[in-house]
Amino acid sequence: MGLIVSNIYLFLYIKDLYSIFVLIFSIILYIIISFFLFRYNNKIIVLIENISFYTYIITFLISFLLNPGIPKREYYYSKKVNKEYKGDFSKLKNCPKCNIIIPKSLKVGHCVYCNICIRNYDHHCPWIGKCIGRYTKIPFYIFLISVLIYIINSILIFVTYIKKFI
Repeated sequence: MGLIVSNIYLFLYIKDLYSIFVLIFSIILYIIISFFLFRYNNKIIVLIENISFYTYIITFLISFLLNPGIPKREYYYSKKVNKEYKGDFSKLKNCPKCNIIIPKSLKVGHCVYCNICIRNYDHHCPWIGKCIGRYTKIPFYIFLISVLIYIINSILIFVTYIKKFI
């Protein structure tokens, strides 16, 4: 079941709903870490923690809600494509699973989890629950960097907090 709203494509599959649970768990973890942040004196680390968390949440939601690059129906094999390529099928690519013919210039890959073709297909991310393709690559890479910064900074806060009691 999918919902298309302009350029936002929301996949809601039962198998991918745990990405919502990851988001909820992250928010709960942030609330717990915020307890330690109030007692922390270093304002720069607190600022980095907050910025990385909000960047993480925003890029997660962008990657989750944005269309990963599903080709528009006009690109699928039609009379328009037939006129453009004049019957030269060497410039067209066939996806036997989707049963479509698309121009090779679109660089389309098939996702076996979503069972759909994606432009500039990279992989299917289980944490986001979606394919990473043409429109979700940049938000996904920002998501990965912000998660890395968030985790490193959280570990730093916990270690310095524990050192006070040792």
